[in-house]
Amino acid sequence: MVKTLTFPSVYEATIREYYTSNDPILGFSKIKFNGMDYLIGLQALNEGVSPNKYINASPAETDYKLIAQSALLLASDMCTSIAKTAKMPKLCVTAGFPYATFQLNRDLAKEYLQTENMITYFVASEKGVAATEQKLIPIASVNVIPEVLGCDYAIRKGAHPVDGNYIVISLGYGTCEGALSTPQGLVSRTIFSTHGLNYAVDIFAQELVKNTNIGIKNEHQLDQIFVKGNTYSDRKYKDLAKEKYTAIEIYFKNIIVPALRKFIADGDIENASSVYLTGGGANNEELVNLFRDEFGEACNVIVPENPERFASIGYAIYSKINSNYDDSKIGDDGFYITDKGGVAFVGVDIGNANTCVSVLE
Repeated sequence: MVKTLTFPSVYEATIREYYTSNDPILGFSKIKFNGMDYLIGLQALNEGVSPNKYINASPAETDYKLIAQSALLLASDMCTSIAKTAKMPKLCVTAGFPYATFQLNRDLAKEYLQTENMITYFVASEKGVAATEQKLIPIASVNVIPEVLGCDYAIRKGAHPVDGNYIVISLGYGTCEGALSTPQGLVSRTIFSTHGLNYAVDIFAQELVKNTNIGIKNEHQLDQIFVKGNTYSDRKYKDLAKEKYTAIEIYFKNIIVPALRKFIADGDIENASSVYLTGGGANNEELVNLFRDEFGEACNVIVPENPERFASIGYAIYSKINSNYDDSKIGDDGFYITDKGGVAFVGVDIGNANTCVSVLE
């Protein structure tokens, strides 16, 4: 069984005091990093003016470090709620990057996640007064793999294992990537990585400014409008379904179709039983229908439940499968027992729109 929680991948520096309750998901209100206070996730969206995050940020950048620390804190809170004892287990963490950049970022990410584990954050008292706390996040091991491989692990080894050959496609905000998956693994020749839904959001924003007063919005705020397909402008409801579909259609025909036809041959489709769409973009019905039109009767296009969680779930499964811990050694708190204490298997998907954290129970 896997427990997964999600928060928006945004942050904003602040010097204000926020006498509010703790974030219901993260369990804290702010994080302190290099002497500066930052709002994270939902609170950044609710309280911030222009919450943001770079697309596909490098582990060397503040964007990645802040969201990674928040994700580790969330994983720690999840393990504490699962455990029957107060003792915090060590975390076996797997994270990922787009296939095009994971080799470049792998060593930096492993080093950061392995060593930067003393985290300072703000919590609110019952009266709403914020105070700082520190938590040491014990790390047992860190793996970094391609995002599409994480999605494949969730499909092939998850709650409803799939056998045989299929095509897996991850529709993320920053990156779309996919490959033909076989029981032996991903076929390297078929792996592709291209622009994500941010390409469509940019087109959507260009259409919006022609006839809608949207004010000053950053990319992440525009994405929220894009997902809803409507907004309020000058106190009036504005239906944006037409502009949204136009952006999605242009994105699909100009970005996704060329990548599919370059890397996924007709023979690959013939040998595949289905196409699995994962990632947050798989929740977009218009985009899914375009995939169904593309594959026609050749392949059945499947969108699993909660597709946006598949990368983090696959990462958590990867953490367990690639560890050396004995399956039979499970303690009363649900964690694996070693001679050095308990171990929890965690997947951290630092997406460009949302971050998902999964823990195996």
